[in-house]
Amino acid sequence: MRLGKCILRLAACMVVAILLPVSVSCETTRQDLAEIRVGKDGNFKYWQEDSPAIVRLKAFVSQVTDPASKDFVPARDRIATFDVDGTLLCETAPTYFNFMLFCHRMMHDPTYTPAPEDRAFAKEIEEYVLANHSLSPEWGFRQQEIQSKAFYGMTNEEFDAWVQNYIENEPVVGLTNLKWGTALYWPMIEVVSYLVANDFKVFICSGVDREMGRVLCKDIYDIPPYQVVASDVDYVLASQSANDERTERKIAEGYPYTPGERIERGEFKQLTTAYNKILSIIREIGQKPILAWGNSSGDYPMFYHTTLDNKYPSIAFCLLCDDTVREFGNQEKADKCAAACGQNGWVAVSMRDEWKTIYGPNVKKE
Repeated sequence: MRLGKCILRLAACMVVAILLPVSVSCETTRQDLAEIRVGKDGNFKYWQEDSPAIVRLKAFVSQVTDPASKDFVPARDRIATFDVDGTLLCETAPTYFNFMLFCHRMMHDPTYTPAPEDRAFAKEIEEYVLANHSLSPEWGFRQQEIQSKAFYGMTNEEFDAWVQNYIENEPVVGLTNLKWGTALYWPMIEVVSYLVANDFKVFICSGVDREMGRVLCKDIYDIPPYQVVASDVDYVLASQSANDERTERKIAEGYPYTPGERIERGEFKQLTTAYNKILSIIREIGQKPILAWGNSSGDYPMFYHTTLDNKYPSIAFCLLCDDTVREFGNQEKADKCAAACGQNGWVAVSMRDEWKTIYGPNVKKE
Protein backbone atom coordinates (compact mmCIF):
# COMPACT_ATOMS: atom_id res chain seq x y z
CA MET A 1 0.00 0.00 0.00
CA ARG A 2 1.26 3.43 -0.91
CA LEU A 3 2.27 5.83 1.88
CA GLY A 4 -0.61 8.21 1.09
CA LYS A 5 -3.14 5.42 1.57
CA CYS A 6 -1.57 4.46 4.87
CA ILE A 7 -1.76 8.03 6.12
CA LEU A 8 -5.45 8.18 5.20
CA ARG A 9 -6.02 4.88 6.99
CA LEU A 10 -4.19 6.16 10.06
CA ALA A 11 -6.34 9.30 10.09
CA ALA A 12 -9.49 7.19 9.86
CA CYS A 13 -8.31 5.01 12.72
CA MET A 14 -7.63 8.06 14.86
CA VAL A 15 -11.20 9.22 14.30
CA VAL A 16 -12.51 5.79 15.31
CA ALA A 17 -10.27 5.80 18.37
CA ILE A 18 -11.71 9.13 19.46
CA LEU A 19 -15.25 7.85 19.04
CA LEU A 20 -14.65 4.55 20.88
CA PRO A 21 -13.55 4.07 24.53
CA VAL A 22 -10.92 1.49 23.45
CA SER A 23 -7.66 1.80 21.61
CA VAL A 24 -7.80 0.94 17.94
CA SER A 25 -4.72 -0.15 16.02
CA CYS A 26 -4.36 -0.03 12.25
CA GLU A 27 -1.95 -2.62 10.99
CA THR A 28 -0.57 -2.99 7.51
CA THR A 29 -1.51 -6.31 5.93
CA ARG A 30 0.50 -8.57 3.65
CA GLN A 31 -1.96 -7.65 0.92
CA ASP A 32 -0.91 -4.02 1.43
CA LEU A 33 2.75 -4.99 1.09
CA ALA A 34 2.03 -6.88 -2.11
CA GLU A 35 0.84 -3.60 -3.66
CA ILE A 36 4.25 -1.96 -3.20
CA ARG A 37 5.74 -1.98 -6.67
CA VAL A 38 8.36 -0.04 -8.61
CA GLY A 39 8.24 -0.06 -12.38
CA LYS A 40 11.00 -0.40 -14.90
CA ASP A 41 11.62 3.35 -14.77
CA GLY A 42 12.46 3.28 -11.04
CA ASN A 43 9.67 5.38 -9.50
CA PHE A 44 10.75 4.79 -5.88
CA LYS A 45 8.45 6.20 -3.18
CA TYR A 46 10.09 5.17 0.08
CA TRP A 47 13.67 6.21 -0.61
CA GLN A 48 14.96 9.73 -0.21
CA GLU A 49 15.23 11.50 -3.54
CA ASP A 50 19.00 11.98 -3.11
CA SER A 51 19.69 8.41 -1.95
CA PRO A 52 23.24 7.48 -3.08
CA ALA A 53 22.27 3.79 -3.14
CA ILE A 54 19.35 4.36 -5.50
CA VAL A 55 21.52 6.52 -7.76
CA ARG A 56 24.06 3.67 -7.95
CA LEU A 57 21.36 1.04 -8.40
CA LYS A 58 19.64 2.88 -11.24
CA ALA A 59 22.95 3.54 -12.98
CA PHE A 60 23.91 -0.13 -12.74
CA VAL A 61 20.54 -1.36 -13.98
CA SER A 62 20.64 1.09 -16.88
CA GLN A 63 24.17 -0.07 -17.72
CA VAL A 64 23.38 -3.78 -17.87
CA THR A 65 19.92 -3.59 -19.50
CA ASP A 66 20.76 -1.26 -22.41
CA PRO A 67 21.44 -3.39 -25.52
CA ALA A 68 23.58 -0.57 -26.90
CA SER A 69 25.84 -0.56 -23.84
CA LYS A 70 29.19 -2.35 -23.91
CA ASP A 71 28.26 -3.67 -20.45
CA PHE A 72 24.91 -5.12 -21.53
CA VAL A 73 24.01 -8.35 -19.72
CA PRO A 74 21.47 -10.75 -21.30
CA ALA A 75 18.33 -11.19 -19.20
CA ARG A 76 19.13 -14.86 -18.54
CA ASP A 77 22.34 -13.78 -16.77
CA ARG A 78 20.87 -10.96 -14.69
CA ILE A 79 21.04 -12.85 -11.40
CA ALA A 80 20.56 -11.01 -8.09
CA THR A 81 20.87 -12.55 -4.61
CA PHE A 82 19.38 -11.15 -1.40
CA ASP A 83 19.87 -12.03 2.22
CA VAL A 84 16.71 -12.04 4.40
CA ASP A 85 17.29 -11.12 8.08
CA GLY A 86 18.39 -7.51 8.34
CA THR A 87 18.18 -7.06 4.55
CA LEU A 88 14.53 -7.69 3.71
CA LEU A 89 13.14 -8.43 7.17
CA CYS A 90 13.49 -7.09 10.71
CA GLU A 91 16.29 -8.81 12.66
CA THR A 92 16.66 -6.51 15.66
CA ALA A 93 13.39 -6.87 17.59
CA PRO A 94 15.04 -8.48 19.37
CA THR A 95 16.78 -10.99 17.06
CA TYR A 96 16.50 -13.13 13.94
CA PHE A 97 13.10 -14.38 12.78
CA ASN A 98 14.36 -17.97 12.89
CA PHE A 99 15.22 -17.70 16.60
CA MET A 100 11.95 -16.00 17.54
CA LEU A 101 9.93 -18.68 15.77
CA PHE A 102 12.05 -21.32 17.51
CA CYS A 103 11.38 -19.86 20.96
CA HIS A 104 7.66 -19.72 20.21
CA ARG A 105 7.57 -23.37 19.15
CA MET A 106 9.56 -24.56 22.15
CA MET A 107 7.92 -22.46 24.86
CA HIS A 108 4.59 -21.02 23.76
CA ASP A 109 3.03 -23.49 21.33
CA PRO A 110 0.39 -25.58 23.17
CA THR A 111 0.44 -28.20 20.39
CA TYR A 112 4.06 -29.20 21.04
CA THR A 113 5.88 -30.57 24.09
CA PRO A 114 9.68 -30.41 23.73
CA ALA A 115 12.25 -32.36 25.71
CA PRO A 116 13.05 -30.57 28.99
CA GLU A 117 16.66 -29.84 27.95
CA ASP A 118 15.52 -28.39 24.61
CA ARG A 119 12.95 -26.18 26.30
CA ALA A 120 15.62 -25.00 28.75
CA PHE A 121 17.88 -24.05 25.84
CA ALA A 122 15.06 -22.09 24.18
CA LYS A 123 14.31 -20.32 27.46
CA GLU A 124 17.95 -19.33 27.75
CA ILE A 125 17.91 -17.89 24.23
CA GLU A 126 14.68 -15.97 24.80
CA GLU A 127 15.87 -14.43 28.06
CA TYR A 128 19.21 -13.57 26.50
CA VAL A 129 17.86 -11.76 23.46
CA LEU A 130 15.11 -10.00 25.41
CA ALA A 131 17.91 -8.54 27.54
CA ASN A 132 19.39 -7.14 24.29
CA HIS A 133 22.36 -9.48 24.15
CA SER A 134 23.78 -10.82 20.88
CA LEU A 135 23.62 -14.52 20.15
CA SER A 136 26.81 -16.50 19.69
CA PRO A 137 27.37 -18.36 16.36
CA GLU A 138 27.63 -21.65 18.24
CA TRP A 139 24.03 -21.28 19.36
CA GLY A 140 22.90 -21.05 15.73
CA PHE A 141 23.87 -24.61 14.85
CA ARG A 142 22.37 -26.06 18.03
CA GLN A 143 19.20 -24.07 17.52
CA GLN A 144 18.83 -25.36 13.95
CA GLU A 145 19.26 -28.97 15.07
CA ILE A 146 16.71 -28.68 17.88
CA GLN A 147 14.32 -26.72 15.67
CA SER A 148 14.36 -29.39 12.98
CA LYS A 149 13.48 -31.97 15.64
CA ALA A 150 10.59 -29.77 16.81
CA PHE A 151 8.92 -30.19 13.41
CA TYR A 152 9.63 -33.88 12.81
CA GLY A 153 6.67 -35.63 11.23
CA MET A 154 5.21 -32.57 9.49
CA THR A 155 4.77 -32.63 5.74
CA ASN A 156 5.92 -29.62 3.76
CA GLU A 157 2.32 -28.40 3.50
CA GLU A 158 1.69 -28.81 7.23
CA PHE A 159 4.86 -26.92 8.10
CA ASP A 160 3.98 -24.11 5.69
CA ALA A 161 0.58 -23.76 7.33
CA TRP A 162 2.15 -23.64 10.80
CA VAL A 163 4.62 -20.93 9.74
CA GLN A 164 1.85 -18.98 8.00
CA ASN A 165 -0.22 -19.02 11.19
CA TYR A 166 2.80 -17.85 13.18
CA ILE A 167 3.63 -14.87 10.97
CA GLU A 168 -0.01 -13.80 10.80
CA ASN A 169 -0.48 -13.75 14.57
CA GLU A 170 2.85 -13.25 16.34
CA PRO A 171 3.73 -9.61 17.13
CA VAL A 172 7.24 -8.25 16.76
CA VAL A 173 8.74 -7.34 20.13
CA GLY A 174 9.27 -3.63 20.72
CA LEU A 175 7.47 -2.29 17.62
CA THR A 176 3.80 -1.30 17.55
CA ASN A 177 1.24 -2.60 15.04
CA LEU A 178 3.63 -5.10 13.51
CA LYS A 179 3.35 -8.86 13.09
CA TRP A 180 6.20 -11.01 11.74
CA GLY A 181 4.34 -11.42 8.46
CA THR A 182 4.52 -7.67 7.84
CA ALA A 183 7.95 -6.96 9.34
CA LEU A 184 9.37 -6.51 5.85
CA TYR A 185 11.23 -3.35 4.88
CA TRP A 186 9.12 -1.27 2.51
CA PRO A 187 12.08 0.27 0.66
CA MET A 188 13.53 -3.18 0.01
CA ILE A 189 10.25 -4.47 -1.40
CA GLU A 190 10.64 -1.64 -3.89
CA VAL A 191 14.20 -2.67 -4.76
CA VAL A 192 13.24 -6.28 -5.46
CA SER A 193 10.24 -5.27 -7.58
CA TYR A 194 12.40 -2.80 -9.55
CA LEU A 195 14.92 -5.51 -10.39
CA VAL A 196 12.20 -7.96 -11.38
CA ALA A 197 10.65 -5.28 -13.62
CA ASN A 198 14.05 -5.00 -15.32
CA ASP A 199 14.22 -8.74 -16.01
CA PHE A 200 16.49 -9.71 -13.13
CA LYS A 201 15.99 -13.15 -11.66
CA VAL A 202 16.06 -12.56 -7.90
CA PHE A 203 17.14 -15.36 -5.54
CA ILE A 204 16.85 -15.39 -1.77
CA CYS A 205 20.15 -16.59 -0.26
CA SER A 206 19.74 -16.78 3.50
CA GLY A 207 20.39 -18.66 6.71
CA VAL A 208 16.64 -18.84 7.37
CA ASP A 209 15.00 -22.25 6.97
CA ARG A 210 14.18 -22.64 3.28
CA GLU A 211 10.48 -23.31 3.85
CA MET A 212 10.21 -20.39 6.27
CA GLY A 213 11.78 -18.17 3.62
CA ARG A 214 9.28 -19.35 1.04
CA VAL A 215 6.35 -18.54 3.32
CA LEU A 216 7.76 -15.09 4.14
CA CYS A 217 8.26 -14.24 0.45
CA LYS A 218 5.03 -15.73 -0.85
CA ASP A 219 2.71 -13.16 -2.45
CA ILE A 220 4.96 -10.22 -1.48
CA TYR A 221 7.81 -10.47 -3.99
CA ASP A 222 7.72 -11.84 -7.52
CA ILE A 223 10.01 -14.65 -6.40
CA PRO A 224 8.88 -18.24 -7.03
CA PRO A 225 9.62 -20.80 -4.30
CA TYR A 226 12.37 -22.48 -6.32
CA GLN A 227 14.38 -19.25 -6.14
CA VAL A 228 14.68 -19.44 -2.35
CA VAL A 229 18.18 -20.75 -1.57
CA ALA A 230 18.36 -21.20 2.19
CA SER A 231 19.09 -23.52 5.11
CA ASP A 232 17.86 -27.07 4.70
CA VAL A 233 16.52 -30.10 6.50
CA ASP A 234 16.32 -33.60 5.04
CA TYR A 235 12.98 -34.99 3.91
CA VAL A 236 12.15 -38.60 4.65
CA LEU A 237 9.38 -41.13 4.08
CA ALA A 238 6.98 -41.73 6.96
CA SER A 239 8.22 -45.31 7.20
CA GLN A 240 11.75 -44.01 7.75
CA SER A 241 10.77 -41.47 10.37
CA ALA A 242 8.94 -44.20 12.26
CA ASN A 243 12.28 -45.97 12.55
CA ASP A 244 14.18 -42.73 13.36
CA GLU A 245 16.03 -42.95 10.03
CA ARG A 246 15.61 -39.25 9.40
CA THR A 247 18.30 -38.63 6.81
CA GLU A 248 18.03 -38.93 3.04
CA ARG A 249 20.70 -41.68 2.88
CA LYS A 250 18.20 -44.52 2.63
CA ILE A 251 16.22 -42.76 -0.10
CA ALA A 252 19.38 -42.39 -2.16
CA GLU A 253 20.02 -46.11 -1.79
CA GLY A 254 16.61 -47.02 -3.15
CA TYR A 255 14.48 -47.04 -0.01
CA PRO A 256 11.10 -48.53 -0.99
CA TYR A 257 8.37 -45.98 -1.62
CA THR A 258 4.68 -46.72 -1.23
CA PRO A 259 2.55 -44.53 -3.54
CA GLY A 260 0.89 -41.81 -1.50
CA GLU A 261 3.18 -42.26 1.50
CA ARG A 262 3.81 -39.12 3.54
CA ILE A 263 7.08 -37.27 3.00
CA GLU A 264 8.07 -35.56 6.24
CA ARG A 265 10.65 -33.16 7.58
CA GLY A 266 13.75 -34.83 9.01
CA GLU A 267 17.10 -33.82 10.45
CA PHE A 268 18.93 -30.53 10.03
CA LYS A 269 21.16 -30.59 6.95
CA GLN A 270 22.88 -27.26 6.18
CA LEU A 271 23.03 -23.71 7.54
CA THR A 272 23.27 -21.39 4.55
CA THR A 273 25.33 -18.56 6.00
CA ALA A 274 28.78 -17.09 5.31
CA TYR A 275 30.86 -19.36 3.04
CA ASN A 276 27.93 -21.76 2.66
CA LYS A 277 26.13 -19.05 0.70
CA ILE A 278 28.75 -19.40 -2.02
CA LEU A 279 28.36 -23.18 -2.02
CA SER A 280 24.58 -22.88 -2.31
CA ILE A 281 24.84 -20.37 -5.15
CA ILE A 282 27.21 -22.66 -7.06
CA ARG A 283 25.07 -25.73 -6.41
CA GLU A 284 21.60 -24.31 -6.92
CA ILE A 285 21.98 -21.32 -9.25
CA GLY A 286 24.98 -22.51 -11.25
CA GLN A 287 26.35 -19.08 -12.12
CA LYS A 288 27.58 -15.95 -10.41
CA PRO A 289 25.13 -13.20 -9.52
CA ILE A 290 25.84 -9.75 -10.91
CA LEU A 291 24.17 -8.06 -7.93
CA ALA A 292 24.11 -9.01 -4.25
CA TRP A 293 22.44 -7.31 -1.28
CA GLY A 294 23.08 -8.14 2.37
CA ASN A 295 23.64 -6.48 5.72
CA SER A 296 26.44 -8.14 7.69
CA SER A 297 29.75 -9.96 7.67
CA GLY A 298 27.82 -13.18 7.05
CA ASP A 299 27.06 -11.79 3.59
CA TYR A 300 30.65 -10.79 2.74
CA PRO A 301 31.46 -14.14 1.07
CA MET A 302 28.42 -13.63 -1.19
CA PHE A 303 29.67 -10.11 -1.99
CA TYR A 304 33.16 -11.38 -2.85
CA HIS A 305 31.75 -14.17 -4.99
CA THR A 306 29.61 -11.65 -6.88
CA THR A 307 32.18 -8.91 -7.46
CA LEU A 308 35.49 -10.75 -7.92
CA ASP A 309 36.43 -12.25 -11.30
CA ASN A 310 32.96 -11.76 -12.71
CA LYS A 311 32.73 -11.78 -16.51
CA TYR A 312 29.93 -9.23 -16.25
CA PRO A 313 29.69 -5.86 -14.46
CA SER A 314 28.78 -6.54 -10.84
CA ILE A 315 27.86 -4.69 -7.68
CA ALA A 316 27.20 -5.40 -3.98
CA PHE A 317 25.07 -3.39 -1.55
CA CYS A 318 25.38 -3.59 2.24
CA LEU A 319 22.48 -2.28 4.32
CA LEU A 320 23.70 -0.55 7.48
CA CYS A 321 21.76 -1.02 10.73
CA ASP A 322 22.28 2.65 11.67
CA ASP A 323 18.71 3.72 12.49
CA THR A 324 18.32 3.92 16.28
CA VAL A 325 15.17 6.09 16.22
CA ARG A 326 12.75 4.09 14.07
CA GLU A 327 14.56 0.76 14.57
CA PHE A 328 16.90 -0.97 17.01
CA GLY A 329 20.09 -0.07 15.19
CA ASN A 330 23.64 -0.93 16.18
CA GLN A 331 25.99 1.90 15.26
CA GLU A 332 29.14 -0.07 16.05
CA LYS A 333 28.12 -2.85 13.66
CA ALA A 334 27.04 -0.28 11.06
CA ASP A 335 30.43 1.45 11.24
CA LYS A 336 32.27 -1.86 10.74
CA CYS A 337 30.13 -2.70 7.73
CA ALA A 338 30.63 0.76 6.28
CA ALA A 339 34.40 0.37 6.66
CA ALA A 340 34.29 -3.00 4.89
CA CYS A 341 32.32 -1.40 2.06
CA GLY A 342 34.95 1.31 1.69
CA GLN A 343 37.75 -1.25 1.57
CA ASN A 344 36.08 -3.45 -1.02
CA GLY A 345 34.17 -1.05 -3.24
CA TRP A 346 30.73 -2.18 -2.06
CA VAL A 347 27.84 0.29 -1.71
CA ALA A 348 27.00 1.17 1.91
CA VAL A 349 23.28 1.87 2.34
CA SER A 350 22.02 3.92 5.30
CA MET A 351 18.60 2.98 6.69
CA ARG A 352 18.69 6.16 8.76
CA ASP A 353 19.54 8.61 5.99
CA GLU A 354 18.18 7.02 2.82
CA TRP A 355 14.80 5.58 3.82
CA LYS A 356 11.66 7.69 4.19
CA THR A 357 10.02 4.88 6.15
CA ILE A 358 10.87 1.37 7.30
CA TYR A 359 7.55 -0.35 8.05
CA GLY A 360 5.09 2.44 7.30
CA PRO A 361 3.70 5.30 9.43
CA ASN A 362 1.79 3.13 11.92
CA VAL A 363 4.83 1.32 13.31
CA LYS A 364 6.73 2.95 16.19
CA LYS A 365 9.34 1.88 18.70
CA GLU A 366 7.75 1.20 22.06
